Amino acid sequence: MKIGIIAIVVISTALVGCIPKIEVAAPKEPITINMNVKVDHEITIKADPDVERLINQRQAERTPTKMQAPK
Repeated sequence: MKIGIIAIVVISTALVGCIPKIEVAAPKEPITINMNVKVDHEITIKADPDVERLINQRQAERTPTKMQAPK
């Protein structure tokens, strides 16, 4: 009986020593993500012919005659 109790104590002690230890720690240096990304875009606006005429008219009124774009 005593040998059985001693064996259980020894085995349980050995098993407790085998439990893995997990640590979660933040890195000492910050994490750097280098992204070489080129963004290229084109914007196209479609307008009614009446609206285009109005825009061109307003632009002509604000632009000096020497700088006006040819029509």
